[in-house]
Amino acid sequence: MEKEEVKVQIPALFSAGRLDIEPGKLTGAVRVPQSKSMAHRALIMAFLSGDISLAKIQKENVSDDIRATEAALIKLSSADPKEEGPVIIDCKESGSTLRFLIPLVAVLGIHTRFIGSGRLPNRPVREYEKVFDGNGAQMIYVDQTGLSLPLEIRGRLLPGEYELPGNVSSQYISGLLMALSALEGPSRLRLTTELESRPYVDMTCQVMEEFGVHVAQEANGYYLAGLSRPSRKIPYDVECDYSQAAFWLVGNYLGAAVVLEGLPKKTFQGDRAIENLLSGLLSAEESSEKNALSVFEMDAKDVPDLVPVFSVAAAATGCETHIIHGERLRLKESDRIASTADMLKVLGADVTITDDGLIIRGKSIRRNGSVFSGGTINSYKDHRLVMASAIAAIGAKEKISILDPVAVEKSYPGFFEDYLNLGGRIYGINVG
Repeated sequence: MEKEEVKVQIPALFSAGRLDIEPGKLTGAVRVPQSKSMAHRALIMAFLSGDISLAKIQKENVSDDIRATEAALIKLSSADPKEEGPVIIDCKESGSTLRFLIPLVAVLGIHTRFIGSGRLPNRPVREYEKVFDGNGAQMIYVDQTGLSLPLEIRGRLLPGEYELPGNVSSQYISGLLMALSALEGPSRLRLTTELESRPYVDMTCQVMEEFGVHVAQEANGYYLAGLSRPSRKIPYDVECDYSQAAFWLVGNYLGAAVVLEGLPKKTFQGDRAIENLLSGLLSAEESSEKNALSVFEMDAKDVPDLVPVFSVAAAATGCETHIIHGERLRLKESDRIASTADMLKVLGADVTITDDGLIIRGKSIRRNGSVFSGGTINSYKDHRLVMASAIAAIGAKEKISILDPVAVEKSYPGFFEDYLNLGGRIYGINVG
């Protein structure tokens, strides 16, 4: 008889304000959650196809962000555009939910008020003002406080010609493309600058294709013929998330032995770049051992979510790493340039903040063994800082304490359960 696998459950103290993690190697197999980026898109296209269940979302280990999008779409499915409204949509702390649903409700003509929490009211959405101007929809900032939220959308967006800069969040582009696919008649989206974060827009187009909508790429933008509405007959299975797998891959770089199950071999997920980035770091270190100190450059333009955990790998590598084009990191759940630098300094790393990123002068974990000191890390309630700090414990000399660990609920609720099941030693301390 095969031995039944025993899953370790996270202690009830996980809801405490702090977790202590002892240094130690992690070993075993893990299956990361579904891609959060793809799940948002699949839910919206399933909604436009008339059945939200066409997006096959795993109910276990589902993130707060996906819950926010799913709840919003369920609410919108019963909304009547003829009613005065507004329909209240709580985006929680999810920037994707907010930016994807603003053009959607405008296309549907549903009077909607968006609210949110955390840093979300401070995150920009004003690029949509130019999109809506003269095209039938209106954005109203309710409190006139200078914040994005609360925000009301009135009117109805029509098919036509639209413009957006390509060097702001790709969520504007993805949101508008998905919304316009619900309209009869052609629409064109012209980009006024070079496109950044292209993998995310490519992912959007790929998911739209899965729901029967072809997006034609043009020299400076995208074209939708508007000949057929989104539709699909069988559920769309969202693939596993490389942005979450990146934490375990960096863990392996630091000395863990984690087998990742279910990762797609072919994917539009830009964060698969973590594999090449880690390989490049290792080559830079080998070059430094033979010659003068090598410099490895990481361009964060297309993969901003990788920066916190990649920085941990860079700090454990015997070379100098330059992270560039990371300006938009300042507008995430935390100012991720400042908060990542703060994390690295607590770990004893040599790091300098630049205008658009970081310079990290690392120490080789392969030559020196444990390279990080212990200490207490302020996660700034940023899920990616929490997980990056926990992974750093693999290469630490003493325990690492992480404040506000519950932030992982935003994207990877089962992260610490997986950490424990891989042999990690975690202790919760209720400081509140």
